[in-house]
Amino acid sequence: MTARLKAQDNLHGFAVGLTDVGRMRQENQDTFFIDEDLGVYAVMDGAGGMNDGARASGLVREALTGISNPTSAENLFDQFENHVIRAKDQIERAAEHANGAGMGTTIAALLTYGSHFVCLWAGDSRVYRFRNGRLEQLTTDHTEAQDLVDKRVLTPEEAKKYPRRHVITRAIGSGLDLELDAVSGNLRSSDRFMLCSDGLTGHLDDAVIETFLMNSAAKATAKGLIDGALESGGSDNVTVVIVDIDQSSSSQAEDRK
Repeated sequence: MTARLKAQDNLHGFAVGLTDVGRMRQENQDTFFIDEDLGVYAVMDGAGGMNDGARASGLVREALTGISNPTSAENLFDQFENHVIRAKDQIERAAEHANGAGMGTTIAALLTYGSHFVCLWAGDSRVYRFRNGRLEQLTTDHTEAQDLVDKRVLTPEEAKKYPRRHVITRAIGSGLDLELDAVSGNLRSSDRFMLCSDGLTGHLDDAVIETFLMNSAAKATAKGLIDGALESGGSDNVTVVIVDIDQSSSSQAEDRK
């Protein structure tokens, strides 16, 4: 991970997060993390038998609570990286005590500082940005299907029906080396970011997601997206975090939720 944040103008993120077990699962192995003061937002989608997936995603969430007020953009980035590494170690130790059973989690995170942001991810949870009426996927899935698309073995449409489309190639834990991709850029007032697990994108395509994100109220938008995934089958846990970037006060932001 080489991207670095730069501190400039003071823009602030106001966030709403929702998660649902879905219609087919007995346990919700997704979780999310929001800290508006730190500028840290994340979605984790756990993988593993029994309670192992939920434990893995929960360990990452717990680790992120240890991040303290950053002294600089670089400090925030480094703290995030260190706490994710700590969570990976905890997941691997937990897996050893569970007779070596597979245990891991995806992560899609957004860090904001000043007027800059960085997205970091491993797996198939995603970060999108909605700006000036246009939706852009900022992350690229770490899956077998995406690898085949990148090699032009499959088309994007064929990848949606690929039998192993849900097999991830990167994660925190699951015996995989920790490797997060990162992309950074400038924030603008009125930017809207959406972080989600694949329980959402498995049911709603980008055109539908874009329509929901046009809604001005973050809480209603998040609920609409969750409900849309459930109405379309709800075959997996589904989690959504909406982050609105603005210069207005937190009280004003609360009025818009």
